[in-house]
This record gives sequence, structure tokens and C-alpha cells, in this order.
Amino acid sequence: ATEQRLIDQAMFDLDATENKASLGANAILGVSLAVAHAASEASDLPLFRYLGGPNAHLLPVPMMNIL
Repeated sequence: ATEQRLIDQAMFDLDATENKASLGANAILGVSLAVAHAASEASDLPLFRYLGGPNAHLLPVPMMNIL
């Protein structure tokens, strides 16, 4: 579960369409997030620390505009 890039690339390779219509972008994202969660659990790290590395001190905050 710690081979995030390899698994993400395999998912992209399985769906060669430009807009990810074959597998679906939501399915690819779901698998990627599941792998990240599994890897963080296997590493005994919180998800934000697993994704952000040793210098991650805060949870990531999405930036968006609300109209």
C-alpha cells in the first residue's frame, strides 16, 4: 500500500481516455485515497503527515471561492 505513485499510474494506464471516462475519475480518486489511507495506517502516521511529509504541521485547507 505504500507504492502510491505506482498504483496511481496503473489506474491512469488502465483508463487511457483523456477525461477518464472508461473507469471514471471518481473511481480513480477513490482508489487513490483508499491507498493513501491504507499506507498512512501501515506507517502509523496521520494521513496529513503521510501526505505532507515530516514538515507537515497543519492539516491541509482547501482553497476555494464561494459565490
